[in-house]
Amino acid sequence: MARKYKTKNIGKISKEVTNQFKINQYRDFYIEQSLGLPYHTSKHANDFNSVDHYNEAISNIDKVIKKPYHVEYDKKRNSLKYYGKAEQYICVVVNILERHAYVSTMYPVNKKKIDKLKKK
Repeated sequence: MARKYKTKNIGKISKEVTNQFKINQYRDFYIEQSLGLPYHTSKHANDFNSVDHYNEAISNIDKVIKKPYHVEYDKKRNSLKYYGKAEQYICVVVNILERHAYVSTMYPVNKKKIDKLKKK
């Protein structure tokens, strides 16, 4: 079945992340972003301080993945949560499949929440 949207590679799952969470089988998996991601994340647009902040976040997903403020691994969902800052702090959720990974959603988060997660 053909994909509905075209995708672009926006990064890789890094050696540091795979080592940290002992998921070495996913090292160097490309992370794809659907060009239809704004459609999938539009339900979160009103959660941002402004439309400009939402658009800035969409434009900076690759930067958050390359230089995250914090990363978490959700074993149950086999996904990574990359936290970083555009105009606001955001969480970029990356689902991992058998041969690649893809950005499934993105939404704003409070820095206090991220710092609390980092302390765990």
